[in-house]
Amino acid sequence: MKTIRFFLILLIMLPSFAVAQSSRYFLHDNWKAKRATDVLADGTEITAADFKPEGWLDAVVPGTILTTLLHNNQIADPFFGMNNNLIPDVYDTGRDYYTYWFLNEFEIPDIKDGQEAWINFRGINYFADIFLNGHRINTNTHQGMYLREKYLITPCLNKGKPNKLAIWVAPPDPVGNAAAGQGGDGTIGRNLTMQCTAGWDWICPMRDRNTGIWDQVSVEITGSVDLKNPYIETRVPEIRVPGKNQAPAYVRLSVELKNASSKIVNGTLNVEFDGHKSSLKIAINPFEEKIASFPEIKVDNPKLWWPNGMGDQPLYNMKIDFIAQDGTNIDSETVTFGIRETSNYFDEKIKGRVFTVNGQKLFIKGGNWIASDAMLRLTKERYESEVRLHAGMNMNMIRVWGGGLTERPEFYDACDKYGILVWQDLWVSGDCNGEWPDPQKKESQARRKAYPDNHDLFLEAVIDQIKMLRNHPSLYLWCGGNETLPPSDILKALEENIFPTFDPKRFFLDQSTSSRLMTNTIGGNGDGPYGIREPEKIFTERSYPFNPETGSIGIPNYDGLKKIIPEDEMTPPQSFRAGKSWSYHKYLPLNNFPDRYGKVKDIRDFCFKAQMVSYEQYRALQEGFNYKMWDWYTGMLVWKNQNPWTALRGSFYDYYLDYNGGYFGYKHGAAPVHIQLNLNDSVVCVLNQTAENVNNITANVGLYDMHGKLLSEQKNTVNLKAQEVTLLKKVVLPKGNGEVFFLKLQLTAQGKVLDENLYWLSNVPHLYEKLNDLKEVAVKTVISKNDEDHAVIAISNPKDETAFFIRLKITNEKNELILPSYFTDNYFTLLPGEVKHVELDLSGTDKNKRNGIKLVAEGWNVPKQETEF
Repeated sequence: MKTIRFFLILLIMLPSFAVAQSSRYFLHDNWKAKRATDVLADGTEITAADFKPEGWLDAVVPGTILTTLLHNNQIADPFFGMNNNLIPDVYDTGRDYYTYWFLNEFEIPDIKDGQEAWINFRGINYFADIFLNGHRINTNTHQGMYLREKYLITPCLNKGKPNKLAIWVAPPDPVGNAAAGQGGDGTIGRNLTMQCTAGWDWICPMRDRNTGIWDQVSVEITGSVDLKNPYIETRVPEIRVPGKNQAPAYVRLSVELKNASSKIVNGTLNVEFDGHKSSLKIAINPFEEKIASFPEIKVDNPKLWWPNGMGDQPLYNMKIDFIAQDGTNIDSETVTFGIRETSNYFDEKIKGRVFTVNGQKLFIKGGNWIASDAMLRLTKERYESEVRLHAGMNMNMIRVWGGGLTERPEFYDACDKYGILVWQDLWVSGDCNGEWPDPQKKESQARRKAYPDNHDLFLEAVIDQIKMLRNHPSLYLWCGGNETLPPSDILKALEENIFPTFDPKRFFLDQSTSSRLMTNTIGGNGDGPYGIREPEKIFTERSYPFNPETGSIGIPNYDGLKKIIPEDEMTPPQSFRAGKSWSYHKYLPLNNFPDRYGKVKDIRDFCFKAQMVSYEQYRALQEGFNYKMWDWYTGMLVWKNQNPWTALRGSFYDYYLDYNGGYFGYKHGAAPVHIQLNLNDSVVCVLNQTAENVNNITANVGLYDMHGKLLSEQKNTVNLKAQEVTLLKKVVLPKGNGEVFFLKLQLTAQGKVLDENLYWLSNVPHLYEKLNDLKEVAVKTVISKNDEDHAVIAISNPKDETAFFIRLKITNEKNELILPSYFTDNYFTLLPGEVKHVELDLSGTDKNKRNGIKLVAEGWNVPKQETEF
């Protein structure tokens, strides 16, 4: 039996394979590697029984050349300081420097009569020749980062003794000069690979261009017929409402079968899920490949899959078995899927595309994703953590950017679980692929418009990646490229043949800034701006009807910054004149924004004030779009949500998964049922982004002076229709000379808080220095543990002074951050007498690092306080 959902597994002190199910063995351990020019043998000789790998490195697979070199302490950590400049770049050394042999010795049970063995590679970058026990098993050199390979290896296996597998891996060609602009000199785009490895304005180049066996390797045992690439289509007619009894939905399955034997195979293909069963009689000729399609299956009262913030995300497991006439189970697959219907339409009034799920329109709140790790140290656990962080801040879509990669099934598993829709770009970008003239690029704009060089390989990879991902309910749309179209022949094949054939129900967008997405009446590329902005201008300066990229700053806390910047450079940056490591890590200036809270004193003060600036920036960014929901806008994607490298720009959490202040600013701004202050005119606004009406809720508007004294209060009963925005009254601040006030907004229903939002405001715009007059407040903290991973924190302000901008964190006995620590709220303010209950989840952390852990609370005027956990 085998399963479609394979996971990256790190093996320690185990045999040379791990068994996912009885017929699949992951080859993720006991790898060796050596530079090919230092190996005086070919693949046939290397995989001979008597070959001894002398002087070979312990290799990291899945991984890249750099991950192996780092594992062996042969390079410094490229994520710290200027270390990346100490690593030779493949453009300067030549490709042979990063061309390596990888060697693995493994054992599997002997193959029985009627069984076949296959070896699977889910990702090799870039060129590869593969040898097993003295035989070359790929007759043509593999090329392309985004192409799975599967080879029949039954005749090559040793019986009763170990098998030797050797893989020669070479970098892309050309590798590109990374010293130029975004995507280097652009020639990396001639390949089918990760363009950002040649550098961008938010990342420095990966010196090996991520050459290596970067994804899973496994051996699979089947009967004489191999089941592969099952495809589940779901149909949900009519408009549905979450949480209700549902009218029927429909499920259709097709699956590929390959007969590896010289005999006709007759059998029955059985499918079963949630009590539904269906069967097909199948006959497969010798060496034939065919597709078997089942009739549509009716599902009464289905459990529908909904995006985050709109409903639940139930998943079904479908079991597929091919049973021979004698009752033998020849092969099996298990597929996880969700039942949902996606569609879209172009709203001519807004001039933007509206996306729907199960008939309900969805205001898109999301952001752009590059990769989980720049060196492709990809794990199920990190995917789970990062996607959970996105869901936790009320996002409903992630766009996987085109200069990055096709994300892995484990990423999509997490998106399925948390209800995050995915916009998946293909491997094209405006910078490398000639959307505009660029004197830093090596070749002409017209030449670059024809990239990549091998169009057939591009299309083959698209088909393969579609088959790998199309069963995920989170996969919402495919996009031809970032800010540009693919070459015309590729685009024609995608639109007229590939997507209609292999994934006909998903939306295909030709490019990220397409006129099919929105009408651009502003000019420019159709995305942006990027960088710090006056928050109120986000409300008044009209953006694109659907903006696929717009964003702001990303400065980590002091705890994270010291993991990036050397100690001798830990001084506050002076606008654009930042230190060399700051510049190298792409620092995006904050201008004078931190100084609005009083002149920055030191690096700790800078980092803390940066979190307040970030909180305001990202809350305003989402709330500016909320304000004109379904009037000016159909959605927005932040550029960008996270960094795969230790960059100092555009992120909600740092590389090490510690929240920035902007995370919780955005989270509060993106609540599905929400109350906010429109910063353009100080009018309170309430809105409902769900599919159901919300009635008889109370909007509470309380204005307080800086010390927490209530100055005025308004209460309004509100009825909100689904997808509605309603304006309430204007908030007027007392006149003065830079006094600071707190505005607390709440939505409640039957005593339950639905949403809460707190603003710090000044009667002189952008002047918050008087916050320095707040007296020190010692807060009280009580931790109620549910188990070793979960607790509720009650944090209260017993004083008659406001406790402003409190940050919570978990540290161990070495004062190291324990990450990821999931808090339901953070960077919050407590007025006098207030209590806040915050849920904490440590289940994703390393228990070996949790000795002596404690909760740390500290804030603007709250001294550091530690509580044993």
